[in-house]
Amino acid sequence: MDAARARRICDRHRGVGADGVVTILPARTPGAVATMHIYNPDGSVAEMCGNAIRCLAIHLAVTRGSPADLLIDTGAGPKRCTLHRGPGGVADAVSVEMGPARVEGEQEFDVAGERLRAVRVNMGNPHAVLFDPPSRARVLAIGPAIEAAVAGGVNVGFARPGPAGIDLIVWERGAGLTDACGTGACAAAVAAVRAGAAVAGAPIEVRLPGGPLQITVAPDLVGVTMRGPAVHVFDGETTL
Repeated sequence: MDAARARRICDRHRGVGADGVVTILPARTPGAVATMHIYNPDGSVAEMCGNAIRCLAIHLAVTRGSPADLLIDTGAGPKRCTLHRGPGGVADAVSVEMGPARVEGEQEFDVAGERLRAVRVNMGNPHAVLFDPPSRARVLAIGPAIEAAVAGGVNVGFARPGPAGIDLIVWERGAGLTDACGTGACAAAVAAVRAGAAVAGAPIEVRLPGGPLQITVAPDLVGVTMRGPAVHVFDGETTL
């Protein structure tokens, strides 16, 4: 797999259509079962993807008979995954130890005549979390400019914390507007706990357009666990 082929596969008009392509490589860490390599739709490489690692964990369990607890190497370090089984014993959800999170402080962005303040959280990949209305129109208007304002790009989360959880839409570096972002959900939860808008040590429901994730942030804001679904959709072959 190379960047050009990944772009062709991710193309939603002439390819398969995807927010990224995962390649399974040999493990680098003792005890790990594999290494996850991710290309974004634009051909850039992502250090980590919370949604992809859940899918990969279940794929490895089904195709290789990997145990319910497994370690997967990523560009952001090894991540421990635990599979959860639903009716009939079929694995349909995965918990991932996503930490350590690193809060990098606040940053202001001047975009379209507005001065916006974001909390920078690094989940192995960079995030800027804004407590801003999470509407698609708002994300499309503001997200690309903020991504471009940071050297190397940044994922931009538009989060609205409330008593029942967090509503979130993410402009993803290298992918654009996305229905789901696992690391973005973790970053938003960390930022909300830091601001006193969510409680540490208990699952926080983060609602994205593609569905909710359960994020638990440790009181020290470093340990972060994500739980969410992963469902097999289809198998196929491509010559792209």
